[in-house]
Amino acid sequence: MKKMGIKAVAAVALLAASAGCAGQAAGGAGTKDPVILTNWFAQAEQGGYWQAAAEQPAKGDGVTINVKQGGPSIQTIPQVTSGQATFGVGNADEVLVARKNGLPIVAVAAGFDTNLQCMMFHKPAGIKTFKDLNGHMVARTPSPYWDFLKHRYGLSKVKEINNTGSLADYKRQQGFVQQCFVTSEPYTARKEGVTDFAMLSVAKDGGYNPYGNLLFTTERVINENPELVKQVVAAVVQGWKNFNSDPSKAKALIQKTNPDSVPDAFDFAAKTIREGGYLGDKPGSMTDERWKTLRDQLGEAGVVPKDFDYGKAFSTKYLPEG
Repeated sequence: MKKMGIKAVAAVALLAASAGCAGQAAGGAGTKDPVILTNWFAQAEQGGYWQAAAEQPAKGDGVTINVKQGGPSIQTIPQVTSGQATFGVGNADEVLVARKNGLPIVAVAAGFDTNLQCMMFHKPAGIKTFKDLNGHMVARTPSPYWDFLKHRYGLSKVKEINNTGSLADYKRQQGFVQQCFVTSEPYTARKEGVTDFAMLSVAKDGGYNPYGNLLFTTERVINENPELVKQVVAAVVQGWKNFNSDPSKAKALIQKTNPDSVPDAFDFAAKTIREGGYLGDKPGSMTDERWKTLRDQLGEAGVVPKDFDYGKAFSTKYLPEG
């Protein structure tokens, strides 16, 4: 999984504004064939969306769920804002940053209730808490989570380098720390013969827990077709529930869409999501308290104003009842 850096989120404001409504023909507000654009190549971490596309639970309402995989050149926020897709997949902190920069996007359903972001290191490095990252080289993507960690834990003595996604440097250097996802890099590390790795969870150990891989759309889509939003949200929530119990349909569609995906890696990720309870007790649900906490944390780190109006960044109105 990849994550958009904060500078990239800020930069897309101008791009989306200049695009305007030029892309509204592709999965626009009035369509019955909405497009959900994911934030990376098709993979298990997007499982609920692919499960919904495979099962089409909204077909009876005349709605066909179309999921389009992302990639390194895809940024969901500007493309959804400009109408090139009806819905997008992203993280809660990215939504707040985008709102701060004037982009009218709204989160309508959570993906992961517990964020998957972690930092991976070698056990002999003696790292026990995030404060212990000081003095180490850390491969990270410039992102809101990293801004928070640096501010909260006083990481002024970290040597930051850009995360490439490769484990080569990590394997060579015992003191090296690498950004990772609990569903991904541990599988790769074991496959590459690394047995002494350990992780700190940004959510569980660092106290920073934005909803991950949530579903968002634009204010325009919400205002012009609220019924479509409700139908898509219900389909996605059902998709996540079904994925958690039996991800086989999502797996088949993901492998068809992304032939480079590794079946065993999918199985590892799906099992980790299920056994770790990462979707929470009620998939899709969001609370005002969680969004306020996130705003306060990003305000503390100087990412958004401390009094930023977080309430317009999300809506629980379209979530299924019960």
